[in-house]
Amino acid sequence: MSTTFDERERAFESHFAHEEELRFRARAQRNRLLATWAGERMRLTQDAVAGYVASITEDGAVASDEALLARLQADLRACGIEETLPALRREMERCLALVRAEQRVGLRLDQGSSV
Repeated sequence: MSTTFDERERAFESHFAHEEELRFRARAQRNRLLATWAGERMRLTQDAVAGYVASITEDGAVASDEALLARLQADLRACGIEETLPALRREMERCLALVRAEQRVGLRLDQGSSV
């Protein structure tokens, strides 16, 4: 027989798991948006942008935000585009804010980039 305490504990664990899933999805979508933005800044073709996004998101090599920012900065620099880390962080924050808004309303809001 489950007690009220057991029910509350299960509810808390369920809520925590749900919140962690939302954070994971938000980070993954943020990274996709950021990689798309960077690919567009590098003037890649649509197929090349898709490949670039896949290399960023599916690679697993980008374990932290700092590693992601460093990779984006190096890739942009290789294409002759100088972006400072603070500017890349602002774009990352813009992407995350967009993803969180999308999660709240349940719609895709980004129909382009801020290039």
